Amino acid sequence: MRGVPRFKNDEERRLGKAQSSRDWHRVTRHEAWFRKHESPTRESSKAPPTLAELREAFLHRNDSCENMIRLGSMLEDIEAKYHVGYEFYSDHFEHETFYEVEYDAPWLTGIRGYIKTDPFLLSKYKTLMRYKKLSADFRVAIELYDPNPASLVFETEVEDWLVPIQKKAKELLRSSNGSFRALTRLIKDLNGV
Repeated sequence: MRGVPRFKNDEERRLGKAQSSRDWHRVTRHEAWFRKHESPTRESSKAPPTLAELREAFLHRNDSCENMIRLGSMLEDIEAKYHVGYEFYSDHFEHETFYEVEYDAPWLTGIRGYIKTDPFLLSKYKTLMRYKKLSADFRVAIELYDPNPASLVFETEVEDWLVPIQKKAKELLRSSNGSFRALTRLIKDLNGV
């Protein structure tokens, strides 16, 4: 109705306007984030590992640089399947649109959402992200592109197109002498970072 005031007093009106402004800014901010992250960051031809496989890979990551890259590759496979994102729900009511945003969505999706049921892996989240970045940079350095995971170069049975890439990978790992720092330094030099 047109003549009926929405608010009973000035205080309700002030609080209503402030809430409306906060809601508008919140929705705008989340929509901008969603538009920027609406598609998965990458694709992978490999299925994501189980939590047990991921935990095992984490426990043996320091055995060799190859194991570090395998762990990172597993995380990239998870990221490809379970990308991060907000979920928006809109309701239209008498020419107004109300947005319901699932605030916990980024924490329930992606790698963090995948490992949320394993407290040990969840407590190592930042460390896991270092290995995921190592794997991604390694793929760029050896010129291995999507949807091929970095762990593909460690397979014994490979196709002909993969042989030169596998040689680059082995040379890079040999030059690092099994050191994480040396490997990241070599990758940075190759990638021009």
